[in-house]
Amino acid sequence: MAAQVGPPRRDVGAPSPRPLRGPLGALLGSDAPTLPIALRAVRLTYAVVFMAQTLLALLVSVGLMLLVGGPPRPSDVLAGVLLAMSLLHVVIGLALGYALAGRPGRGAAVASATAAAVALSVTAWFAALMAASGQRPLWVAAAFVVVSLAYLAGFALTPRCARAALRPEPAAEDEPRPTPDTA
Repeated sequence: MAAQVGPPRRDVGAPSPRPLRGPLGALLGSDAPTLPIALRAVRLTYAVVFMAQTLLALLVSVGLMLLVGGPPRPSDVLAGVLLAMSLLHVVIGLALGYALAGRPGRGAAVASATAAAVALSVTAWFAALMAASGQRPLWVAAAFVVVSLAYLAGFALTPRCARAALRPEPAAEDEPRPTPDTA
C-alpha cells in the first residue's frame, strides 16, 4: 500500500472543518432552525448582495465620469428609456424572486434571496448609467427612487424565503421519475 502524499482526503459530503459563523452559519449549521434565525440569515444575504451590486454600480459610474469628462449632454429620451427599463426590471426581479422564494430547503432559501437581490439590483445599474451620462437631476432622483422601491420590494420577499427554509427539501425518491412520454 502506497503512502498518501498531500493533505488528508475529505469526503464531499463530510462537514466542513470550519463551521460558518453569523446568521448564515446559524441557519445552515442548525439541526432545526427557527423562523427568526432563518429570517435573519435570508435578510442579511439579500441586503449584502443588493448593496454590493449597488456599490459596484456607483463605483463604475464614478469611474466612467472621471474617464470620459467633458460637459454632460442630457437626453430626455435616454433618461426615459433607462427609467422604463429600471421599472421593467423591478417587475422581472419580483416575479423571479417570488417564483424562487417558495422552494423548500435552507440552501434554496439563500439562493432565492441572492437571485432576487441580483435581479432587483439591476435598477442600480440603470440609475448609475443615468448619473454617469449626465441626465437631469429629476430623472436621476426618479431612478434612485426606483432603486429604493426595488430594495424594499425584495426585502418584503425575504419572509417567504425564510418560511421556505424551514420546510425540508424533497427527498430524491419523492421527485417524479421521467416516463417514456416525458423523456
